[in-house]
Amino acid sequence: MGFLRHQAGSRHVLIRMDLAKQILLVKADRVQLQQVVLNLIMNAMDAITDTKTLETEIVIRSRRNSSDEALVAVEDCGTGVKPEIASKIFDPFFTTKPHGIGMGLSISRSIIESHEGKLWMSTSPTGGALFQFALPIHSKDSDE
Repeated sequence: MGFLRHQAGSRHVLIRMDLAKQILLVKADRVQLQQVVLNLIMNAMDAITDTKTLETEIVIRSRRNSSDEALVAVEDCGTGVKPEIASKIFDPFFTTKPHGIGMGLSISRSIIESHEGKLWMSTSPTGGALFQFALPIHSKDSDE
């Protein structure tokens, strides 16, 4: 969040975190997971900025889900993803941004899948985009 504080401030975007109270241990490359979260948050900021919506909040949540996985969600309050492009959003080189190259979500999905997880997108209850990923939880003493 320290890295994004200036970027969010300059765009007048509030980032709110609603994180799990207990630590959810996952076996993963820290830098790669940071890259995924950074990409999802930057995309959310772009979505809010591009739509000129009055609401400028992004919510980041973490929870343990019923499948014994760590679940991370990034939810924006933009206009969401149009149904006609939703099926292409994770395709390499697909972009809706004028200067985008269309690799961020494709790489993010590859990173999460390489850690035995899954990444998906849906519409949030507020109408914006909701990107979530789940990774298997590992115990401290696990050698896996």
